[in-house]
Amino acid sequence: MPPELVSLETFKLLCIPFTYGFVGWVTNWLALKMTFYPIKFWGIPPYLGWQGIIPRKAHKMASKSVDVITERLLNIQEVFLKVDPIRAEKEFLPSIDASIKESMYEFVESLDPRIWPMLPDLVKEEIYHKVKRESGFTIRNVIRKLQANIDSLFDVKALVLKKLSGDNVSLVVELFQEVGAPEFKFIERSGFYFGFLLGLIQMVFWIYFPIWWTLPLQGIIVGYLTNYLALEMIFRPLYPKKILGIFTYQGLFLKRQRQVSFLYAKLVAEKILTPKNIMEELVFGKAAGEILETIRKAIRGQVDHITTLAKPILYASGKWENYEMVKEKIAKSMSETAISNSSELETYLGEAMELEKTMGERMASLPPDEFESILRSAFQEDEMLLILVGAALGAVVGWSQIYFL
Repeated sequence: MPPELVSLETFKLLCIPFTYGFVGWVTNWLALKMTFYPIKFWGIPPYLGWQGIIPRKAHKMASKSVDVITERLLNIQEVFLKVDPIRAEKEFLPSIDASIKESMYEFVESLDPRIWPMLPDLVKEEIYHKVKRESGFTIRNVIRKLQANIDSLFDVKALVLKKLSGDNVSLVVELFQEVGAPEFKFIERSGFYFGFLLGLIQMVFWIYFPIWWTLPLQGIIVGYLTNYLALEMIFRPLYPKKILGIFTYQGLFLKRQRQVSFLYAKLVAEKILTPKNIMEELVFGKAAGEILETIRKAIRGQVDHITTLAKPILYASGKWENYEMVKEKIAKSMSETAISNSSELETYLGEAMELEKTMGERMASLPPDEFESILRSAFQEDEMLLILVGAALGAVVGWSQIYFL
């Protein structure tokens, strides 16, 4: 055989490990992409096309996250008991100060413009301070009512599920990607390493048994094993084990339990169970009617007090018939203003409830088998599908090598 042909054959042989390294990398990379993307179904529904595994099963994934958060990491009543009603009042009152004055004036003006100028400034100030003081009592009462009946007034499961499903599917993807970022990077890179090692075996095998059908077969083995081994190394063993009595090894994800726990808790506290989301759920969710009625009753009483001195004029002008209608309108407006200007209260709630710290510490103390499910749920049901996709791609590349060698 001419020397140039020998060198060409040698070059082709030496390419085998790199080719299979590339196969391993591509199959693992593609498996990860297919796990997360596309967010929405691409193709001709229902069967001709693809949607990322996590987006496709977002509701189920969200349900599992809900179970972890509400059953393992968070006792919502315990969290709300950390809120001091007096401090909540102090943080909230400044946001409704202007609203109190505006509502007083708007109410009286809507009944009869002659009334407000008739009231002495001293009386106006006295009424304002009384309304403000009673508003503080209302805030404290609402917080105490929440603390006593939070389980019936606040559906934390519904809130978490709503924030992780429907139009918020991308948040589920983001949650898994950030929590498992190092593991996903390992899956991608390990494909090349495992593929390269298996390619060395194939190279030696080809020297002694240059049989064409071994190439696609080896491609299937490489595609299958690179995905399988990567997943196994991430999640197994659950507990640290000694190897050869020298090295201690544990699944990569399990080894990072404390770091992952506080990252996961941070993401949940900042993107799902935020003080703002909790406030909105309390106002517009199950507690809406009860809480708003508590606030409105107090405001109606305050409005009654405002108009004590003006009632004779109202009776004389014939406008008393508008009293109830206008009073309810102002009560509603003031309640809405209070809700929209609650940033100070939101800040305080975030500090008082300590969601990130509480969830992080509890998650870090979970036994490994429970902790594992937080990330593995992203793969478990379709794990075999991803591995088989890798095997199929490996077969394609192995088949193409028949024409190369």
